[in-house]
Amino acid sequence: MRTFDPSSPQEPGDTRHVRSWYGLDGEIVVENELWHLVRVGKVTLNHPPVVNTFIRAGLPRSERLRLSYLHEYGHFQTLPLALLHAAVLLGRGLGKRRSPGSWIGWLVALLVAHEAVWELASEGYVAISEGPTYRRTYRSNPNPFLPVFWISMAAPSSGLTWLLARGRGKGVGSNDPSGRRPPT
Repeated sequence: MRTFDPSSPQEPGDTRHVRSWYGLDGEIVVENELWHLVRVGKVTLNHPPVVNTFIRAGLPRSERLRLSYLHEYGHFQTLPLALLHAAVLLGRGLGKRRSPGSWIGWLVALLVAHEAVWELASEGYVAISEGPTYRRTYRSNPNPFLPVFWISMAAPSSGLTWLLARGRGKGVGSNDPSGRRPPT
């Protein structure tokens, strides 16, 4: 099985068989602007292309499809980073004393941070894979959502990750709702 070839022509609904750099085999289908499908073994994830819808707005259809397939492939390629990020945050946060409401807040913050990191990593993969072509594509088809994407993903990925990983003081990563610091 070959790795993904972004230069090959794509049509909506084409199934792309992919292999990541670490050997994970899967399939990617960009059906249209409403649904994407990613499959690994018997696990299938149908999902709306929220990120691709905004950051590919205004691009010619062929570019939109190509970059959307590459973005989904970026999720395959960056899965180890996403899993490591989640494992670190889970390791720092599990086993702490929290109220039920604090647990819900911690879990929501963890999910938002994780999603932001993975989306940023996936689109970063697209930008690095495309090199200067990525910048040229968006210079010739300006999209105000692109800088909004980079900023809105960088802020929660760095900010929430920092809060969750530090795990002290008052806030999302805290094990002490009073905000008191533990003795050092």
